Amino acid sequence: MLTEPKIVAREAQTFAFMRVVVPQPEIGRVAPPLVDQLIAWIEEMGGTVAGRSFFNYPRCYSDGGMEVIVGVPTTTMMTPSGEVSTAILPAGRYASLHANVDYHKLHDANRVLGEWVEREGLELDGRRDGQGSWSDSTRLEIYHLDPGEHPSGMPVTEIAFRLMR
Repeated sequence: MLTEPKIVAREAQTFAFMRVVVPQPEIGRVAPPLVDQLIAWIEEMGGTVAGRSFFNYPRCYSDGGMEVIVGVPTTTMMTPSGEVSTAILPAGRYASLHANVDYHKLHDANRVLGEWVEREGLELDGRRDGQGSWSDSTRLEIYHLDPGEHPSGMPVTEIAFRLMR
């Protein structure tokens, strides 16, 4: 089940992250294990987790590869070390919907939100190359509830695309 898309305001958020570039079908195998590594790093460095984990897809390549930022919000900006970097998710207006579906169906939820953005005449941040690829964008999947945390037995994920204005 998907909620109706809407525009929401998001505050800036500090976070710790690890970046990977993988073919889209490999995201589910490669990216999720990094969340536990990030949480352990945050705690080891004396930081505090400030929200649910997320994936950001800042780049999609025409060959099917995707850059994935696996992130965990923190209460303060932390000093990066090793494989872990830190940054700030930008504040702003985001097109958003919530998906109460299996993780493997999130691609469809992203497509639905993208189609809504186009119908509404909204402009996403980042750049498009006209070939279906994009770069320098903020396209989030925020994992609000895991399957065991929701009565339906399905995860609850927010899809959120940052708008230009």
